[in-house]
Amino acid sequence: MKKYYFLAAVLSGTLLLTACSNDQGSGEEKTIVEVNDTSLTEEEFVGELKNNVGEQVLNEMVQNIIIQDKAEQLNIDSEQVDAELEQFKEDYGVEKDEELLTMLQTQFQLPIDSMDDFKNDFLKPQLVLEELAAADVEITEEEKETYFEENKEDLVSISARHILVEDEDQANEIREELENGADFAELAEEHSTDPGSASEGGDLNTFTRGEMVEAFDEAAFSMEPGEISEPIESEFGYHIIEVLNKNESYEELEEEIEEKVREKQSKSPEEVMQELMEEANIDVKESSYEDWIQS
Repeated sequence: MKKYYFLAAVLSGTLLLTACSNDQGSGEEKTIVEVNDTSLTEEEFVGELKNNVGEQVLNEMVQNIIIQDKAEQLNIDSEQVDAELEQFKEDYGVEKDEELLTMLQTQFQLPIDSMDDFKNDFLKPQLVLEELAAADVEITEEEKETYFEENKEDLVSISARHILVEDEDQANEIREELENGADFAELAEEHSTDPGSASEGGDLNTFTRGEMVEAFDEAAFSMEPGEISEPIESEFGYHIIEVLNKNESYEELEEEIEEKVREKQSKSPEEVMQELMEEANIDVKESSYEDWIQS
């Protein structure tokens, strides 16, 4: 799974300031809350926000404008953003836009109302940062082979499925049914207590070492494709594992190796943003804000 450098603060800050400034300029103070005999005005509220988080939000808004301008200069178009969206869906096992939007709002707590918001305010900046971070990176075959030799164990990935039950006797019975030719996916749908994979026939997709609990991890990575394990006990119950595929050769892992080496040699998002801020033409018109911009 690739790294996503979400600029959540940029969007949330922009929304915050926009929402608070929508009703300004009317010439009269608007009461938004009354507490006992005291009125709290919108002007007081916005002033408090400005004093506490104003500098951070202003810098985030400036950075957001710079990123969007850079996206235009790099000709990052809708096709690239849509491709990034499909990659994101694949990485997080989501198929429908509606399902992804719900996940982004709940799991990531992103302040977005639509997929257009997500693509414009998160995925497009992601592409800008990625392109600029790796702009000067050149990877040799020798570097990739060296990385493979030094990180071989961590690079190995497998795809597998499992059936999880609470009782060891039941696990042994299911294992026996599998030996007699029963369909693994059907038994997983019928018996597995894993809510994330049971409806998918026990499919766990592809994973690397360390992503599963230790007992499961040790068993799965010691197996070969097509092999079905004896019941494996973990803190969740008893697993019956079938390994479907195993990627462990340089040829099978070359694409991932190149991505890892590129990531290692690339600039950090913070470095890229710092360079963009230094290159940008930022003219602070109001002197009281001069010290707020972090160049």
